[in-house]
Amino acid sequence: MRKKSSVVILLFGALALLMVTGCAETKYIPKGKVACPVDITWNVVPQADITSFSCTVTEFKKKPAVVFKVGIKNISDKPQRFRVQIYLLEEGKAVGHLVPRKGKPPVLKPGQEKVVTCPVIKATQLPKKLEVVVKTISLG
Repeated sequence: MRKKSSVVILLFGALALLMVTGCAETKYIPKGKVACPVDITWNVVPQADITSFSCTVTEFKKKPAVVFKVGIKNISDKPQRFRVQIYLLEEGKAVGHLVPRKGKPPVLKPGQEKVVTCPVIKATQLPKKLEVVVKTISLG
């Protein structure tokens, strides 16, 4: 009986260790300069890299706005199209952009980089928290 209980304890211990190490997430860190004094959570696919990121309070088309400039680089070996989404978590606002927006086909070639502008109209101050999500889009 004692041998059976120690085996059960060993199995539960191994399972707990597997769950803890399996759920550990590698935190993404942009390779480029981040010029935005905000708490940012990054969620970026392995095919992309953030080469630059900035945020400013300014005017966009004669209206007050927080303007984000995001540099995206295709680091995969295949042409890719990306969707950038920026969530202002506490304000309940979001903005998105396709990278690239146009083209035939609309893709970034391997190693190619593009900087896009994402304005949040009627926002008058920088947010405290952001989530930046970069996903790939299928070309079919």
